[in-house]
Amino acid sequence: MTSIPATKAAISALKIEQRVERDVKAGIPEVDRRNHTESEESMRSYVVREIIGRVHENRQNELDKELADRSDVDIRQLHQEMKNTESLVEKSIAGRLANLVGGLKQRAQEYSALRMDLEMFRQRNGLTREAVYRESKLLHFSVIFFIVIVETVLNAFFLSKGSDLGLVGGFFQAFIISMINLGFAAFLAFSLRQSFHQNIFRKILSGTLFLMLLATAVVFVLGVGHYREALEANPFTASQMAMTTLQAQPLGIQDFNSWIMVVVSGIALILLAAKFFVVDDRYPGYTAITRRVKQYHKAWREAHEDAIESVSELAEDLQETISDTEKTIRAQFIQFKASIERSEEIHRHYHEDIIKAQGLLDELVRYYQSYSARMMNRRSAYFGELLRFELDKLPCLNTTGLEQHKRDLDTFETVMEELDQTYSDAVGIVNQRCESIQASLAELVDRLELEHGLRRA
Repeated sequence: MTSIPATKAAISALKIEQRVERDVKAGIPEVDRRNHTESEESMRSYVVREIIGRVHENRQNELDKELADRSDVDIRQLHQEMKNTESLVEKSIAGRLANLVGGLKQRAQEYSALRMDLEMFRQRNGLTREAVYRESKLLHFSVIFFIVIVETVLNAFFLSKGSDLGLVGGFFQAFIISMINLGFAAFLAFSLRQSFHQNIFRKILSGTLFLMLLATAVVFVLGVGHYREALEANPFTASQMAMTTLQAQPLGIQDFNSWIMVVVSGIALILLAAKFFVVDDRYPGYTAITRRVKQYHKAWREAHEDAIESVSELAEDLQETISDTEKTIRAQFIQFKASIERSEEIHRHYHEDIIKAQGLLDELVRYYQSYSARMMNRRSAYFGELLRFELDKLPCLNTTGLEQHKRDLDTFETVMEELDQTYSDAVGIVNQRCESIQASLAELVDRLELEHGLRRA
């Protein structure tokens, strides 16, 4: 502020040289005078208004900003919230616990009802054993797909000779034959399984249907062999010839390759029917209800595990919230303390700025005196003292709230001393409460299993 450029700017703004020339003509500057001239007083007004006034405005804005930042600090509230962790846990858990308990009770009722249906099914059908079936349906369908593809490929080779499209045409014909075989196998397995039912009428009906389907399947397989043999003679009339020879002589196939087709189709039919039969229990409907019971049992166990896991996740969320609160308190305390130090520094700098402004005023007065001495061609005018600011009239910085915040800082330091213990207590409350809830859920599961007969006492 007291640099040469600043001084030159003030001399230029005040037009000191013009003022001196005017004062000299008026005879104002005199030797050894003690009263300041109007021009000299204007220098003081200029420095107070233009220099100190602007500095004051800037410093006050900085103080106001620091005050606003400190006013946003909520260390007390956050610390109190951390102390009230128990109520926070209860509010967070209340709704979720009700949903978990309701879900477990519903799952237990559904599982119990289906188990009752299974027991009733066993009693009604005289079953005392567990259902025997294949767990993996994917493997089941994979084997079926493999059998169909192998049969199709083998038959395509034998049927390709009589097809206009060659191997491609034979492949499509063989694929159609495999699909028909697949349908026969599925119905054969179904009818055979129904024949194990305890209802006599159902047994007779299913057995009759099985024999009819078996006879039809045998006729179809033999017809495939006759068709293959007819292709050798005349591809265009192979279908009519095959039906004629099938009706006249069902086993009268003379071609070896045709018999191979019959054997391949028959083996594929038997394997497919066996696969469809053994994938489920031989008693009809037993596998379906057993699978549903197992699915509900799995859902019941998963519901219990999900409930425990849900409580664990809630505990982790609450612990993370507490940790974030603790970090926020520490960060706000550091910012609050630093803001107070910055405010004090701003106030101290303002007083230093006043001292610099006084130095600028002294330079301006000396320049006025020196220039007037040169104009009057005699020694410089002399004062008993230079111009001094009237400090009580200078603008003062508004430090409202700073003292209160200093007192708050003492309180916050006490909070920081207690923060580690408060944090440990809060985390301990969360862990203890969640562990007790998990234990209560485990007890609830045991009680529900006993009440609904899901396990023995």
